[in-house]
Amino acid sequence: MKILFKNKTKYTKQAYQKFLQFHKEKYGQKYKFDTIVIIMLLCFCIIINLQYLNFFTAFLLTICLLIFCFYRFFYPTKKVQRELKSEKFEKEKEFTFKFYEKCFVISDEETSDKIQYWKLKKTYETDEYFYLYINKDHAFLLNKSCFSTGTPSEFLKFIKRKTWKLNNSGLFKFG
Repeated sequence: MKILFKNKTKYTKQAYQKFLQFHKEKYGQKYKFDTIVIIMLLCFCIIINLQYLNFFTAFLLTICLLIFCFYRFFYPTKKVQRELKSEKFEKEKEFTFKFYEKCFVISDEETSDKIQYWKLKKTYETDEYFYLYINKDHAFLLNKSCFSTGTPSEFLKFIKRKTWKLNNSGLFKFG
C-alpha cells in the first residue's frame, strides 16, 4: 500500500487544551441546552408525582436527577483530568498517522491501529489542527505543521473526499 499522507503529531497537554477549547466552543451550547431541558423535564415529573402523592416515584426521579447531574457536571471534569494524567500526555507521546487509500494507521512506539474512514464521525479543521472524531468526545489530533508526506491543503481535499457523507460535506472549517 502506498502512503498518501504521513503526519507525526506529539500529544502535549497544550495540544489537548486546544482540543478541549475547540470542543467546548463547538459543542458546549448544545450540551448546556440538552442538560437544561432534561433537568427541567425531570423536575416537572417530580413535581407532578408529588402533586399526585406518588412519593416513591418522585423519590426515584429525584435519584435519577441527582445521578444525571453528577454525570453531566462532575464526570466530564474527572474524565479530562484522567486523560491529562494518561501516558500519552504525561510522556508527550508522538503518534504517527499514515493515510492510505482505504484506511489509515495510527502508531506509536508500542502499538498500531488500523482505522477505516467510515469509522470517523466528524472531521474538523482549525488553523493549527485537523480533528478526526471517532465518537462524540474523542478525536485524533493532527498538527498541520507535522506532515512529512503530503501537505495540509492536499490532506484537506483527500479527507473531504473520504468523509463526504459526514454532514454532507465531511469537513468543517472552524476558527
